[in-house]
Amino acid sequence: MKAMIIDDDAEFINQLKTYLNQTFKNVQIDTYISFCNEIYNQEYDCVFLDVMLKEGESFEYGMNISKLYPRTIIIYISSVDHFVYDSYQQNTFFFIRKSHFDEDYHNFVKKYQKMHLQVQAMFSIIVQGIHINIKQQDIIYVESLRNQIIIHTSMQTYTSYQTLKQTYQELNHQHFYRLNNHIIINLDYVISIQKQHIELVKQICIPFTRGSKKPFIQKYLQYRSQHIWNG
Repeated sequence: MKAMIIDDDAEFINQLKTYLNQTFKNVQIDTYISFCNEIYNQEYDCVFLDVMLKEGESFEYGMNISKLYPRTIIIYISSVDHFVYDSYQQNTFFFIRKSHFDEDYHNFVKKYQKMHLQVQAMFSIIVQGIHINIKQQDIIYVESLRNQIIIHTSMQTYTSYQTLKQTYQELNHQHFYRLNNHIIINLDYVISIQKQHIELVKQICIPFTRGSKKPFIQKYLQYRSQHIWNG
């Protein structure tokens, strides 16, 4: 695990570092006591971010990190419990309350380990006669074009002769949603829902088609309710 901790409480940083080193093998941990541009220079598996460093701005930093590095999970930390509810507005992985650190850290570890089992799921396609396995977690969205599908990941795209219906059947429906006859979206990569479109990472905008907005919002709210900080 490669982790970053941003917190101005040196004692808490040392406590969290000790727990992480005891829980995970080969942990690399970078620490900061305040915000700086350097925090955007590297991709991390986990970012532990104190919401009290700059009230109202810490969530913006978390959002910026998520946009730059979609696979980084954000864990907010606070001694003020009510910030838990503010974190719901983002695709937050977890919220650790300093007042309940042992309990919350234990639950974070369980959720993190469960997530790692899920991300091993693969999706197999044939590209130019070659079998290719793609991690489902890496797929941002899939679109159909005539008798082909185009799979968009954060690194590249893949084109294969396959139907969108068949593709959707092979994906994990807890994370993937078929918006219409042409688009499948990975809900993990949704940044915001706008009036006319869905904003995904990498400034990708997927327009709503007629009748697709309301069912999508219902599905996304259900998804978020299952993935909130203590889900």
